[in-house]
Amino acid sequence: MKIEVGLGGNGLWNEDEKAMVVEVLGVKAFDYLVTKSVSNENLLMAIGSGENLQNKLSDLVERSNVSNFSWNYAIFWQISQSKYGDWVLGWGDGCCREPKEEEERDLGMKSVVSLNSLEDEKQQRLRKRVLQKLHTTFGGSDEDNYAFGLDRVTDTEMFFLASMYFSFANGDGGPGKCFASGKHLWLCDALKSSSSDYCVRSFLAKSVGFQTIVLVPTDLGVVELGSVRMVDESFELLQTVKSVFSTQSSHSRVKSISSLDGKRGDWSSEDFRAGFELGHTFSGETCG
Repeated sequence: MKIEVGLGGNGLWNEDEKAMVVEVLGVKAFDYLVTKSVSNENLLMAIGSGENLQNKLSDLVERSNVSNFSWNYAIFWQISQSKYGDWVLGWGDGCCREPKEEEERDLGMKSVVSLNSLEDEKQQRLRKRVLQKLHTTFGGSDEDNYAFGLDRVTDTEMFFLASMYFSFANGDGGPGKCFASGKHLWLCDALKSSSSDYCVRSFLAKSVGFQTIVLVPTDLGVVELGSVRMVDESFELLQTVKSVFSTQSSHSRVKSISSLDGKRGDWSSEDFRAGFELGHTFSGETCG
């Protein structure tokens, strides 16, 4: 099967733009985007994950548990199909929050640079230019161009907003490997880890200070969680996430928005997983 990848291919980026994006996203993230990520406009199919997807993600981020803990971000990578028939994990939805004062204090995180700083102003212009370039290159509606509505783009927001333009085929990136294998990943020392196999966005993740990264496969896609704290692995959490974000929870079916041959029909989540596992995989290695 043919899949339209590399929409941001090197021919569409001049040297200044490449340097700009690499400075903000890191080399691996840039290389992945321009060679393997699929434009949002080309994802024609998606499994319904329930009308309450945003609420489910928000609960993980905005509601503290009995230990007064909540995740700094939660992303749902939703299995979708391109107009060429290939299966990928694309942005489903997400939620994030800034580190709380006690988190910054306890972890000795750097304080926010003053808005009056020339370096900070330069950084803000650079981040907004990068987000605008990503939006222009990889598609999306004007209302999804969130950078325009922000006075400043924090480290957390940069990681979160940039993530929207990534997609992962079978075995590509942390989410792609997680879904293909059906095995979760719990990395609780991400800042010190020499391996970036969990995520091509590791440069951005480390710039925020995320210490724990979790990837949980479900039959609908992959849930990604992150925290600036070191969080011990929890079997109970893994089981809860799998249950809440599965078809058993949402009772959803897959409906084709459109397909190459013009046919329409219903698909089960098992059909999507089978297609994802048996479908086209990109050649070459990638840092997950």
